[in-house]
Amino acid sequence: MSQAARTLEVIVVPYEVERDDTGMARAPEELLTRGLLAGIEGARAVLRTDIRLSEGERNRTKTAVVAELGRETARAVATARGRGRFPLLLTGGCISAVGMAAGLQRMGRDLGVVWLDAHGDFNTPESSPSGYWDGMALAAVCGRSLPEVFNPVGLRPLHYRNVVHLGGRAFDPPEIDDIRRLQLAVVASEEVGSEATRVLVDQVAGGNNSGRDLYLHVDFDGLDPREAPAVNRPVPNGPSVEDLLAALGGLSPAAMTFAGMDFDRVDESRASKMLETCQRLLNSLA
Repeated sequence: MSQAARTLEVIVVPYEVERDDTGMARAPEELLTRGLLAGIEGARAVLRTDIRLSEGERNRTKTAVVAELGRETARAVATARGRGRFPLLLTGGCISAVGMAAGLQRMGRDLGVVWLDAHGDFNTPESSPSGYWDGMALAAVCGRSLPEVFNPVGLRPLHYRNVVHLGGRAFDPPEIDDIRRLQLAVVASEEVGSEATRVLVDQVAGGNNSGRDLYLHVDFDGLDPREAPAVNRPVPNGPSVEDLLAALGGLSPAAMTFAGMDFDRVDESRASKMLETCQRLLNSLA
């Protein structure tokens, strides 16, 4: 099956960490209600999978809830990929990336990750000023934070050389120290659209290595708020959509996450702009 003909499988995880009652948790459904899928160009089949916990499951500990969501996400992603579909994960927060990465790994291929986010997401419980788990999501994917989440999900931690972080401009000081020490590739906003970044992303994607899948994680606060205004934690001076597409250089991800959206605090004009940006990325990259 050619990539252009692949079925799009939308996997909806309406949670921000363990909560389903926040603006970020509600955002995936809001995005779909506003017509995300109506903007898909060309003929394409679309399937939808919803991941929701029962009342009893929601009353478990935070660790148990997040781990269960991760397991269900991994199962849905692996099923979609195994059937030749393109998984698009719509979720409230970045910790869902653990399930996405674990699901992609079940196909038996190596994995490269492009992580767009204004924040580092590279904290540990010891370094985080807030203790917010979404701020530890990339660290968890790399196996240096929240083993109580990534171990039950079955994630094989990624090596830092297989990850590139784009658009970061709101790091915590301990994150900066760890990023430098571990030599995680971080690209500043003003460099995202450069040729050097395109080369770096190509290396993370495996170049001509057909045994590697590329996972694109988009926390929309990573983009400039003028293009992605419906987010919970906007940070000025981010890269543009054009910069992100230039960084990918025509590469086609195997899967993609949309996270960090929040429509609760924006007017209709900014909500419409957010929808337009999401549709553009979906049409360009899926």
